[in-house]
Amino acid sequence: MNSIQEKALFHLPRLLASGVDHNDFLLALNGLAEWSDWPKAWERMASQHEKLGDDAISEGRTISAGEAYARAAVYYHTGQAVLFEDPEEKARLQMRQHAASRKGMPHLRPPILPLEISFEDITFPANLRIPIGTTRAPCVVLNAGADSTKEEFHTLENEFLKRGLATCSYDGPGQSLTWRKQKLRPDFEKPVGAIFDALEQHPRIDADRFGIWGRSMGGYAAPRVAARDKRVKACISAGGFFDLLDTWDRAPFALHEALRFAFGSESFEAARERSKDFTLAGILDQTLCPTLIIHSGADKVMRASEAERIRDAAGPAAELVIFPEGSHVCDNIPYKVRPLMTDWMARQLGAQTF
Repeated sequence: MNSIQEKALFHLPRLLASGVDHNDFLLALNGLAEWSDWPKAWERMASQHEKLGDDAISEGRTISAGEAYARAAVYYHTGQAVLFEDPEEKARLQMRQHAASRKGMPHLRPPILPLEISFEDITFPANLRIPIGTTRAPCVVLNAGADSTKEEFHTLENEFLKRGLATCSYDGPGQSLTWRKQKLRPDFEKPVGAIFDALEQHPRIDADRFGIWGRSMGGYAAPRVAARDKRVKACISAGGFFDLLDTWDRAPFALHEALRFAFGSESFEAARERSKDFTLAGILDQTLCPTLIIHSGADKVMRASEAERIRDAAGPAAELVIFPEGSHVCDNIPYKVRPLMTDWMARQLGAQTF
């Protein structure tokens, strides 16, 4: 196996979990002469699926169009995810990603309702989806990783939606195109608080039943928000960390790249210094809501001991489940982890179906 194949296969579980077709992955992999070809290979694939969506719209096949556009958005995301050394090219692909997503928003089942969240001196985008047939739905805010975007959550959103839970995913400071407005910051309770403020005003959202979920960096964000914002009634942390500095020196280079970019740091040394601010020490003793912590025994990005520290700090309200065979965020076993997480959240928020 060559180095290109090794890098590609490292990403495979996450790609499949986010909705990438395995056949398309193989086509993209076969077309790579150099790792630098990755963005262009996925842009070509994304363009093909976007064209399928355009053709479906022209023929009045709106359901097929929505699915094709959602897949195209994930493929554009996959292409831009590795472009840390070329912010302009990264932003160009992100703009194509957002454009494909916008085309599909009204045609998904249920549709995406786009929101613009006002926060400090900026705004950032969020995607709200509400289960069909519900009048006042509980809502789960989904928190991405350091190199994720809200479009990556389409398949996960569907799992929550099937259980009667609305979802709200977002691109906050340091994420996707919002990176140009604000860099990644440790105090997630502030931008997420602005999301809750907006959701409280929506007539189809039950503001007394907010949940929060997060993966990787979001797995740090979710319990932090739950401890600081008492509107949160249930919290799930997947593949998160307790202290980023403790994680930094053992983490793979790919995480260093993603964090240096998200922080807007000029060097890896500066990014490591910035990581000191991302800690849950002294915060989680304020946690009151039920908290489910999911982690992987084989996680090469975040050690399982970080999940144990989250559990210990959060106290009796916290439950930890470790899957020995899981990759980072257990992306390689979604058939085990996603039902566990979504059923648990549905029970905590009193959803009608799970």
